[in-house]
Amino acid sequence: MSNYGGWRETGAAKVGNESFYRNRHLRWKELDHMKYPVVPDHLLLWTKDKDRPTFHPTRLSHVTTFYGARGIFSSGIFTSEKPKEIGDNVEGDFSWWSFEIDRGEIKRERQRYRDIIRRRGQSLGTLSHCFNSPAFLPGSRYGNFKFTYDIATLMEMYQRSVCEGQPPGVRLLGTFTYKLEVMHAVVVFPPGGSLFSECPDIPSDPRAVVSKSVRGWTWRPDSTGQTIGPTTIYFPTFRRWDHVGIAFHLPRGSPPFPVPPGDPALTYCRIGDRNISGSEPITKEEFDRLSEQLRCFWEAKVRAGNGESGAGLSQGPSCEPALPPPASQTPPTSTRKSSATSPCWNQSRGRFIHSH
Repeated sequence: MSNYGGWRETGAAKVGNESFYRNRHLRWKELDHMKYPVVPDHLLLWTKDKDRPTFHPTRLSHVTTFYGARGIFSSGIFTSEKPKEIGDNVEGDFSWWSFEIDRGEIKRERQRYRDIIRRRGQSLGTLSHCFNSPAFLPGSRYGNFKFTYDIATLMEMYQRSVCEGQPPGVRLLGTFTYKLEVMHAVVVFPPGGSLFSECPDIPSDPRAVVSKSVRGWTWRPDSTGQTIGPTTIYFPTFRRWDHVGIAFHLPRGSPPFPVPPGDPALTYCRIGDRNISGSEPITKEEFDRLSEQLRCFWEAKVRAGNGESGAGLSQGPSCEPALPPPASQTPPTSTRKSSATSPCWNQSRGRFIHSH
């Protein structure tokens, strides 16, 4: 890991380079080291910073491949794909999630942008360059299997198991940057220990990128789009988009992070224009067939948990994968011990998201 001006080059991105700035959520003016700038929406609209969009997320999503989903269904826990570097000679295991933005909120903010554009006499074509980043699209680059839960539900499961009943800490981890992407990371961690002692609390100021109060979470991104287009001489064609990553810390030797009770909240997620999942995209029909196999793993897990005789993870041919992975996609050894016979492999940080 190399350092420059507070930034650390981790070299940990799935595609391209990853840089990390600890303990701060940096805004667009502070990201001048990057090849592609973060051109905020308010500059495109020729308005003020206070007109940034405002979202109040209540759910988190996590997108993965069939083999990642199989690991979750068969083990009943969320695990870390691989350790993440978060400082000089410092790394941690995390389960990464992303804000699931309500479609109604996106529609509301889009209409507000439209009103601003009309008041200023601009072309409505400007709106086509907003709300088109992976943070706001229904697809994903990380797989076809999406888990979605209320934030409160995941926090409860994390507190009951990983934190052994104690309230978890929630703090600002830092800013990760990639070629065309900025991720503002929040860390959730068990009480005690010193790994995150220097991380600041999540601000309650609603002007911050990410804030939290008794009313819940607020996210106010600078950039909601990936492109600007050749229609203006004032800005480049491409710009960086930003999103939020929620990292549940999984200390080695701690209790696991269990899937909430009931059938796992799994839905189909189309892979977008770019696929960095390591697996071939599947159709909704293939997803439905594979989901039946996943239910088989889950039912076997439940039976084993209930102590039923003969319950195991393999319950006949219906539990065998219909789409075997290519040789290049053999799941690696997990970095965290699990009760699963198949490691939870290639899990993403969420629906939007990251070029890592």
